[in-house]
Amino acid sequence: MSESIKVCKFFVEKGTCNKKECEFAHIENICKFHFRGECKNGDKCKFSHEYKSNNLTNNTSDKSHNKSNNKQNLTNDKKHKKKLIRKNTETFEPSYTPRDMTVCIGNPKLSTYNRKISTRDVIYVPDLFSDSNFYNALLEEIGIATLSGAEEKGVWKLWHGDSHLIADDHLNWKNKCPTFNHIIKKLTEYFGMDVKATRFNWYRDSSEWKPYHHDAAAVDASKAEKQNFTVGVSFGLTRDAAFEHAKTRTTVEFPLTDGSVYCFSKDINIEWRHGIPQVPPSQYSDKGRISIIAWGWVDQSI
Repeated sequence: MSESIKVCKFFVEKGTCNKKECEFAHIENICKFHFRGECKNGDKCKFSHEYKSNNLTNNTSDKSHNKSNNKQNLTNDKKHKKKLIRKNTETFEPSYTPRDMTVCIGNPKLSTYNRKISTRDVIYVPDLFSDSNFYNALLEEIGIATLSGAEEKGVWKLWHGDSHLIADDHLNWKNKCPTFNHIIKKLTEYFGMDVKATRFNWYRDSSEWKPYHHDAAAVDASKAEKQNFTVGVSFGLTRDAAFEHAKTRTTVEFPLTDGSVYCFSKDINIEWRHGIPQVPPSQYSDKGRISIIAWGWVDQSI
């Protein structure tokens, strides 16, 4: 028994104490039933029986019985002392609050994604496209593999504050790019996705980037009716994809290697912004990166 320590009864009973400078000890994991009299669980109790209120009096007249009880209590206290919980654990109460983000890893060896998609999922599939040099094939097929000023030829236009280039969807380049169509077809089959729109991004070197943003379905009700899923596949230079929480500004990022795919669901698009962060000048590379994005619909659980 730790009778020399005066324990705060409010902290034991309620788990909190309103006194700013309480003169009594605030100790976690004390059995409040044992503290104020008797615990029916005995040795099976998961809380500590080391402490008991100093205000309690023993009404038993049988001293030998008291001595036996005290001896048993000391034995029980030694057992329960081992069950004291370290203070770095805040609570053991179960929580069913939805997580802000669930990160899932897809298996590139499978023909389809083998997990039910939820509205808070971010999915990463490494090496889903690893059987060819897609970066050069895409540029060659679009007809500008060796051109230095591609935007002047009408295929490309500057995008997102002139931070990188996109292929102009108003031009008839997709019919001449079988590699692009192969990529979209595989993404459609892997995620069981009904693709509604696509985009071809080209980052000519690592100085080009994409600022944090929401996709249109987060702010446009008409698009939200048809688009609840964004898929991006990366070819060429490894760059980081980053997410920034719209309220807390918390950031999460991970590298997109050549041939890898990342995607996210409805609530992620609403609650988080995403982008391709800037690279410090000391880490610049003259190698480029292509990012193909598809927006569409997949069945999602809440």
